[in-house]
Amino acid sequence: MKLRVSGKANIYVYQKIVIIFIVFMVPLIILNIWINYRGMSFSKNTILDSATASAAFYAKQLDKEMYFVRNQQLRLLNEQELQKLSFRGGKLGEYEEVELIEQVRASLMPIAGTSEYVVNAGVYVESIGKTISGASGITNVPNPEYELISQLLKQSPKPSFYQAGERLFFIETENNAGIWSYIEISKTKLAEELREIAFLYRESVVFLGSPELGSVLSTAQDDRPDELEPLLIPGEPVVGDDSPEVRKVDGTRYFITHQPVSSLKLSLTMYVNENELTRPLSQFNLSFYILFGIVALVLVLYAFSINVMIHRPLSNLVKAFRMIETDNLNLVIESKTKDEFHYLFQSFNRMVTRLKRSIEDNYEKKIALQRSELKQLQSQINPHFLYNSFFNIYMLCKVNDAESAAELSQRLGSYYQYITRSGSDEVLLEKEYRHALDYCEIQCIRFSNRISYDYEEIPDSLKGVHVPRLIIQPIVENVFDHAFEDGADDGMVLIGVAHEDECVKIIVEDNGGLLTDEGLEQLQDRLVRKSGQKETTGLINVHNRLELKYGAGSGLFLSRSSYGGLRAELVIKLSGKGD
Repeated sequence: MKLRVSGKANIYVYQKIVIIFIVFMVPLIILNIWINYRGMSFSKNTILDSATASAAFYAKQLDKEMYFVRNQQLRLLNEQELQKLSFRGGKLGEYEEVELIEQVRASLMPIAGTSEYVVNAGVYVESIGKTISGASGITNVPNPEYELISQLLKQSPKPSFYQAGERLFFIETENNAGIWSYIEISKTKLAEELREIAFLYRESVVFLGSPELGSVLSTAQDDRPDELEPLLIPGEPVVGDDSPEVRKVDGTRYFITHQPVSSLKLSLTMYVNENELTRPLSQFNLSFYILFGIVALVLVLYAFSINVMIHRPLSNLVKAFRMIETDNLNLVIESKTKDEFHYLFQSFNRMVTRLKRSIEDNYEKKIALQRSELKQLQSQINPHFLYNSFFNIYMLCKVNDAESAAELSQRLGSYYQYITRSGSDEVLLEKEYRHALDYCEIQCIRFSNRISYDYEEIPDSLKGVHVPRLIIQPIVENVFDHAFEDGADDGMVLIGVAHEDECVKIIVEDNGGLLTDEGLEQLQDRLVRKSGQKETTGLINVHNRLELKYGAGSGLFLSRSSYGGLRAELVIKLSGKGD
């Protein structure tokens, strides 16, 4: 079956959108991807090559310098004057001993000058009990330098270098620790060299460390988390592999290169923020500006086309539906196009006409049905309850309980005056609530106070609210008829009222033990299915009346009470009131 609308269209709205999208966007997307790919590839390769070369050059230079310093230290240990002083110290004459000490001191002085990384060089000779240092001269032990070096030598296993706070040392021993040679390395100079590497890339950081020692030296600022530094040190020393890796640290992607410094058994690690690699793309700025201008123009044309072809017709349709929500059915949408919206508008106009006619035909029928259900409920309640009440009055008179008989008669009169009077189908909630409490009082007298009830006062904000008549009493009646059929003592009925978000909730609970889970499911199912079968408890009657009057979301909702019995919640959405 083919569907046709008045006014043929050569190209439909959906086809127009697809064609416009393909014609304008696909070539621009391909061009943008190609330019970005070429630019990013060039930039990344250039910066990565530069970073890797700088890191490799510095690592090799540092390694060479440290090896040179270590060779100077080993040469010093093997010098004839130092060995002679170690073996014959204390046995030499005073003049000869002083002469050997001065010669050793003279050998120390050039070491500090041979490398800018050396801060101080010194030796300790056990046989004469002195330290000879280029910085502090000749000093008897114990002294600060001796104490520091002796503490460092206790480390086991022997490290490639020793670290004491912010100070670094090369320490070697000879002649069964009869001679100590120590050279202090300038940590400040090392930091300066690291900063020179990082200077080229403002968002880069250079580390010198190992998995065991962590970060020995870093150019990281104070505001960078310290826990990031160990992450950038490789788990194993990298030998002969200077290819960079990509790693995500703290949510940011970095290009990382590792270079070994074997003389210190450390690794020089440098990372560069990936965002920094896009800066060389400045040569493509002009192309991007032109591209962005074209994209902006395309977006304007595309937005205008969508606005004319889709947005305006849809807006008119939405406005029309909103007017219907306000019960305004006197409207017609005019269509100037010959596409799908023409059919939608014509269908909408026909729908409004039919809806208006249907409301006029069915409104009076629904009102009549609602009133007949109320009358049916009234006639359903009266005979049986009246008989029981008269019988209870009779029994109270027989036992000479005049006070209870009078109270029951007064409550019964008030009760029947309420349900039999004619007039509006709506009453104040306060009166409907009081009527339900009168019913509870009558039933409690009937059950000889084996069943009691408790209730909450109505909030002042709800006393002036109008509700349908006889919506609470049938729920309470259901409790007395079915929750306490076994005649158990200590029965309790609780009634409360709440006002939440333009919604009135009336809650009736009991502690009866007769309601099974299967029975509760059956009651809930009957409310959902709205069975047309005869309803002796009035629950479905009340539910249908509330839902009909106040719309979806209003009605009767059943669940298990926290007291063990049934919890019936009457919900009235005042904002959804239909009449």
